[in-house]
Parts: sequence; structure tokens; C-alpha cells
Amino acid sequence: MKKSLVALAVLASAAAPAFAQQANSVTLYGIMDVNVAQSETHGGTTVTGMDELANPRGSRFGMRGSENLGGGLRGFFQIEAGLSGRDGTTTSNNQLFNRHAWVGLAGSMGELTLGRQDTLHRTMNLSNYNDVATEGELSVTTSNSGLQLMQNFGSRVNNAVRYTSPAFSGVRVRVQSALGQRSTASTNGILVTYDQGPLRVALAREQYDGDGVTGISRWNEVTIGGQYNLGVATLALGYQKTEKLLASAAANTLTSAAALPDHTAFNIGVIYPVTKQLALRVQYTTSTTDTPASGTTAASSRDYARTGVSARYAFSSRTFGYVAYNQREVDVPTASANKSAIGAGISHAFLSSAGPQPA
Repeated sequence: MKKSLVALAVLASAAAPAFAQQANSVTLYGIMDVNVAQSETHGGTTVTGMDELANPRGSRFGMRGSENLGGGLRGFFQIEAGLSGRDGTTTSNNQLFNRHAWVGLAGSMGELTLGRQDTLHRTMNLSNYNDVATEGELSVTTSNSGLQLMQNFGSRVNNAVRYTSPAFSGVRVRVQSALGQRSTASTNGILVTYDQGPLRVALAREQYDGDGVTGISRWNEVTIGGQYNLGVATLALGYQKTEKLLASAAANTLTSAAALPDHTAFNIGVIYPVTKQLALRVQYTTSTTDTPASGTTAASSRDYARTGVSARYAFSSRTFGYVAYNQREVDVPTASANKSAIGAGISHAFLSSAGPQPA
């Protein structure tokens, strides 16, 4: 009996290091970002309230975790839900984890992730390649909305398979396919980034394929963006070209892409660090949509623009305050597109344990 107990103890002690390598870690994280602002739309309607500044850094909570599987292989996951700081409600009524819900494996050959993920264009935007506010208080990215500036290509996609390569001399490649499964359209694309020294550059291309669902391919988009740290300031530039731009979900009923506009956008921004804590940001974006004639409808063209300036003060690595002013307009004024807003807010990122902060 004693020999059996000793043998069991030896086996347990021998197995302990292997199980220790497979220890699982889970982190609860999130962001609360709320502003108080006054906005004025075309026609003179003025509203004072919370989150009147368009596109603040979205409040959310989530969990991410990883497990060391041995041999340089790691399993990991992320789930994330959007919420409103104004009233505590979720930002999607029928999706709890509407921002992220994926699982993956990572090793020396790169990463493979499966599930609901950001589009490649949104991945590019969140990494500050052409948007100086990381989709924050000056963000000019839109999710195929009526204000056609820098397109996010839908923000997130379901049923997505993504491969991310290791970095080679600063170059990293991401390839993603969102499987439509013939019930929704599929999205396929590639994102190439370069990060080395003061230069950061990215090129993204995604195509929305409606074959088998709507019978047309609507988006065919390429975006080039980059930042260069000049020492005294950082300059950001972006260019985007879209063929057959989808302006709203209602276009799902289309059987022809003939009436969908082509879209071109330019973006320039500057980040100027006044002190270690205080940074000024200025950004200007302009775009044009050209819609071809279709049937009895004549060809048309629209020009859009957005200007913004903000100041951020970092109280810590996780908390900053900001004041911002935005103005957006289209050459044919409408209440929804032509709008200005000024306000101030607080953004706080939290973690249940030490680690990288959420973007």
C-alpha cells in the first residue's frame, strides 16, 4: 500500500510541470467613455446631452484569455460586448457579445482565429494608421452610413476565419474570409502593415460578395494609410477608393449594382504632443461619391467633409480626459449629415489584472 502511495506521489510530481505549462489565464477588461456635448444640426436644432460627440471610444466590457499548450503553441479567445454609459444598456439588443466572439491558436507560424471579428479595415483604423483618434472623439470612419467618409466596411463580420502572420522586418500580413454560407454575403480581404521606426504604413483591400444571396458584389475597396513620427509631431495620411458603395442595409434587395456609387476619400491628421500628458489632435477628411445614371435617374455627385480638433490630457496610462469640436457637412445640406458638436468627456480603461490596455 505504501509503495503504491509513493508511486502515485512520484507520478503526480512528475506531471505537475506539464500541467503548470497549461495554466489558463482569463482577464476581464473594458472601457467606459462618456462625453457631455452640445450638437447642432442643419436647420438649427440644438441638443445638449451625453455622447453627442460622434464616435467616442466605445464603452465595452469583455474577457480574453490564453492557455500555453506547450511546444510554442497557445490557445486563446476573446468575447466583448458594447454598452452605453448613458443608461447602462447594451448596444445590441439581440447580441450580448456584439463586438468580439472568437477563439484561436497561435504559434511560431502565426495566428488563426475563428468567429465574430473586426473587418480588416476596422483593424487598420484601430491601429491608428490613418485615423489620429483610433475611432475616438475625432473619428471619421463610418460603417456604410449616410455620411460617406472613410468606410469601415461593416465594422465587424460573423463567421470569420482570419490568419495573422508573424512580423518579418516590420511587415505583417492578415488574411480574412467571412463565410456567408449562402444566407448572407461573404467578405474576403487582405491587410498588410509595416511598422518600423518612425514609419507605420498599412494597405487593406476587402470585397463584399453577394453571389447566391443578392446576385451582386457591392464593395470593392482599397485603403492606404500611414503615419510618420517627425519628432515634434506625428503626421497621418489616408486614401480610399470604393467601387459599388453600399450606403445602407436596404440595398440588400438590389439585383443590380448599376446604381451604386463609386467613392473616393482622403484624410489628413496631426498629433502634436504639447507635454507628456497633453496632446492636440487635428483631422480633416473629404470624400466624393459619383452615382451613375440608372433608368430614369440622372447621374449625381456628392461631396462630403469633416473637420475636427481635440485635446487629450492623460491622468494615467488608463485614464484621460478630452475636449473636442467636430463639424461634418455635405454639399446638399441635410439634418442627418450636416452637424457640429462641441463637448468634453472622460475615458477610462480597466483590467482585472496587469496587462496590455484595450485599444
